[in-house]
Amino acid sequence: MQKSENTPLSHLASGNGAGASTQASKLEPSRKRGATGPRTTQGKERSKRNALKHGIFCQVGLLKDESPAEYAALLNGLRENLQPEGTLEEILVEKLALNTWRQRRLIIAETAEIRRATEFLAWDADQQQTECTNKVSDYSIRFEGGLIQRIANSEVLERCLELLKELREGINKHGFDLKSDSEILKKLYGEPSSEKWQQTLFDSYVTWLGTAQCTDEERQQHGYATPQECQGYFLEEINGELKRLNRYKTARASVESEKMKLEALRRHVPLTPQFDHLHRYEASLERNFDRTLNQLERLQRMRKGQPVSLPLNVNVSAS
Repeated sequence: MQKSENTPLSHLASGNGAGASTQASKLEPSRKRGATGPRTTQGKERSKRNALKHGIFCQVGLLKDESPAEYAALLNGLRENLQPEGTLEEILVEKLALNTWRQRRLIIAETAEIRRATEFLAWDADQQQTECTNKVSDYSIRFEGGLIQRIANSEVLERCLELLKELREGINKHGFDLKSDSEILKKLYGEPSSEKWQQTLFDSYVTWLGTAQCTDEERQQHGYATPQECQGYFLEEINGELKRLNRYKTARASVESEKMKLEALRRHVPLTPQFDHLHRYEASLERNFDRTLNQLERLQRMRKGQPVSLPLNVNVSAS
């Protein structure tokens, strides 16, 4: 009877001893592999929020082109700093994250507004000049002083330089040609008129052309210049006009460049309704952030049994 009672014990001790040790050795690594959880208090605080990826406001708070990962990093950073406990404190921390995210959007919008106001100054100026050029009519060219009166427009100035060079080239090759020369001069200076208070190159052309067409008798009698000399003198006047316009072009480019720089600096804080709206929105976000943070701090002090001051409500109304 005692032998039968001892048999199972001896059987376990002898026959299954190796199996038991093998099974124990298999279980030991599994225990080691499973012991990967946080051990410090801070680690446990972080790990208990691992399942909270974005928060309850994420779906409605983010736009399509915004990064959920960046928002999650912001939210988790605030959680780690503020250590909320309970649903209400969690909600307040999420409100702080969303408010901060909106301030990020505000800075992006403000930067875009400044870039729009500064980086496209040259483009806007070119567009305005193109519109002015398109508005120049044949009537205004012919009877209102020609293109030379509108050289403040860079495109018109370039056209005047081209026409003067064309006139110079034609006279150099073919001499005076009243028909073709007068067409160019009318574009530049309009119709010649005795009512003009200032002489133009067109008036000078008429004078030199008349001298060149004098008879030999008149030339000898009055000592007039020869046709070749008349052409040479007028070509000198064309070169003088080209130099004058090129000096104006250089001076104008310098002035316009300085004006563009100053305007760009001024528009770093553009005084536009949109920018004013952004500033009001920024002030609203800052008040909301401060109010939410104050609510969270009051809850945490109450939870910890610390003294809490009474809330201060100030209502300002215009009488």
